[in-house]
Order: sequence, then C-alpha cells, then structure tokens
Amino acid sequence: MLDHRRPQELPSRLRRWTLNAGLIALSFLVALTCLEVALHFTSYRYLLTRDRHLRYYYQFDPVKGFDIKPNVKSIPMSVDNRTEYHIWSNELGCFDEPYRGDKQFILLVGDSFTHSFAPFQDKWGTQIEKLLDYRVLKCGVTGYGTGQELEKAKDVIKQVQDKPHLIIVGYFWNDLNDDTAFPGLTVVDGFLVNSLKYRDPKTNKLLTEKLTKRYTLREKLFSGTYPLSLGEMIRYSLDQHLIIMNLINDTLARILPGDKLDYAVSNTFMAFEPEERNRKSWDRHLQNLTAFKDLAAADQANLLVVLIPTNTQVYPFLASHADMDLERPNRVLTRFLKARGIDYLDLLPLMRSYADETPRPSLNPEKDLYWQHNSHWSIKGEHLAALLVSRYILEHNLVQVPDREARLKSIAERLKDFR
Repeated sequence: MLDHRRPQELPSRLRRWTLNAGLIALSFLVALTCLEVALHFTSYRYLLTRDRHLRYYYQFDPVKGFDIKPNVKSIPMSVDNRTEYHIWSNELGCFDEPYRGDKQFILLVGDSFTHSFAPFQDKWGTQIEKLLDYRVLKCGVTGYGTGQELEKAKDVIKQVQDKPHLIIVGYFWNDLNDDTAFPGLTVVDGFLVNSLKYRDPKTNKLLTEKLTKRYTLREKLFSGTYPLSLGEMIRYSLDQHLIIMNLINDTLARILPGDKLDYAVSNTFMAFEPEERNRKSWDRHLQNLTAFKDLAAADQANLLVVLIPTNTQVYPFLASHADMDLERPNRVLTRFLKARGIDYLDLLPLMRSYADETPRPSLNPEKDLYWQHNSHWSIKGEHLAALLVSRYILEHNLVQVPDREARLKSIAERLKDFR
C-alpha cells in the first residue's frame, strides 16, 4: 500500500513518537525513584544491610584461607529482616572491643554462631563477659571450621603475648564440612569467594599470586580469575544501594535453578550422615579438636567445647524428614570428647528444655531461640546460651571469679524467666 503522507509529516510523527517514548521512560524512572524512596521507610530497608554485603571486611590469609581484617570501621548490618546492628573488628581481627592488655581473659573462637548475626551487646560472648565480669576475647569468624579456629586461637595468643585461662570453642555441626572443604573460602579484591579456582589442582594449596595481586580493569573483565564478571559487578553495585534490585535478585533466586544450600536443614551437614560414610573426614576433623587440647595444655589453660545445636535439633518440627536421627552427631562427638578427656557442654538437651516444641509454620524470634528466616540464634537464644555456658564455667571452676555463689544464684534466677 502506498503511503500518501507528505514527506514533511514523517519527521514530525517520529519526533512525537520519540517525545512520547521519552516521557514514558521518564515517568517510569520517576515512579521507580518514588517506590525506592518509599521502600526505605518499610521493613524492606533491611535488604541493604544483609550479611552478604561485607566486602573488605575479610582479607586473604595464607594459612587460614581468609580472616577478619583488623581495625575495620563500623558496618551496618541486619538479620532476619528485623534487627539492625553494626559489625566491626579490633586490632586482633575480632568482632570485639579493643584489647586493653587484660592479663586474665577467656579466649572464645568459633564460626558464625560465635561471630555475628546478633547485635554485639547481645552476643553470647559479650553476655558471658558481663555475667562473669571476666574479659572474653570474642574471636569467632563466620565460615570457619575447627582447623581455622585452631589457627585463629594461636594467632590471637601470639598477638596478645599472654595466655588465656580458658579457651572456649563454639562448635557447630557444619565444622566437619568446613574442615573437609578447607580451604573452602578465600578473599579476592575484598570479596569472600569460593576458593576452588584459586587453588593448585595438584597440591590443593592457594595460589597466593592470584589472591594478593591488584587487578586492572582489563584483568577484571577478561582474565577469568576475577570473582565477578562485568555484569555481576554492576549488579553488586546496584545491590548495595537499591532495595528494588535486592527484591529482583531475591525473586530470581527463587525462580531460576541453581545451587542452593539451605543451612536451616540439618541434613545438608555431613555430621548427620552415618560416620562410616565420611570416616576419613571425621578422622582429620577430630584431630583438630585434639590439637585444641594440646594448645590449651601448652598454655596451661582450661578447654571447653560448646556443642551448638541446629534449629532443627531444638525444634524437630522444622526438620525436612520426620525420621531423621537429629542426635547422631552429638553421640559421635561426645563419645570422642569423653575418650580424649576434653571438657564439653552439649547445649542440645538444655536448649530443648527451654524451647516450645509445639509444631507450627515458623519460629517467632521474640519467643523462640532462633531467628525466623535465619538459622542462627535469636537474641533470646544468644542470652540463653550465655547463661548456660556461664553456669557451667562457674560450677566447674574453669576460671576463678569473685562472688561465685552470688553469680550462680543470679544466673539461676534469670534462667527461670526462660521457662
């Protein structure tokens, strides 16, 4: 069909289309901006401070794979889309107040249960310090296994140039996984990443030159060794600043296929499998606990291993399979600890006695011991753990504390509140 419009009409119509498209795009951007601003006044603001935004908090470590970088300034965080707090590090590379040369102290190491996922003042290490009026060096590191925790303890003792009176190991059931995968994580340009492509395939050792180099823009885009592609870098930057981007990412993560590891499901941990299936891993793993005993003996310190239960162990109705043997790893480990003469406190039966195990769709962090959307202890769980561990320390005289009986009585009164 012939177009009978005059030639001068075509540019005019094109200009109108262009103008209309521009106005639509502008309206869309204005609407998105208004929505973004509005979301900052809702609970969705917590999406900007989730634990995944911790670039430059960790640094490469040739022995441990990674460690907390010393003297990191306060970083805003949130957990469970409800509780805001800040995280930092002191000169020892610990989420703790500065070390002031205290001659009598407890050294606490562990993984994420010991490190973060609650405000500093509510963490079980901080609460133990208050309950005992005894300095606790709180040096847990998220993602560590017992082998890394052992090296962290050695590093801290060397730095402070003094010996702890008590070493507490916050033991969680993915420690076996972490020791088996070691070094499973490392740091590249401030990002905590899977270490697989940064290890020598023959020796399994980390390739230091790839981890400590400064990457140029060209190398970031084309070397293949940088942890993020250009698209991922753009997405990361937007993810840091835009709530809408976080919502899109969360939606895509639920829809698109991919590797998903649900830490709330206890059967993702090797420790819940029959030990014969992972005999060599168990043997190497348990050697690290034996080494902790040797370290404590060399420093003339007491040692206490605190067994931290999963949320599914304390609340069995959360387990994916009703027939799961939720106490299997406790039996394996306590048998070993008893045989080696290592002092331990299994929190599972104690926490169960304070938990409401009535089946329901989800937990309530205000009343329950774990977060609803995060498998770590809630503030209430942190406080309960501190009371139980402090009571054990006092009852067994693991450190000498003034007013011991009065403190035990105070702890007993506070534990009544949890009933």
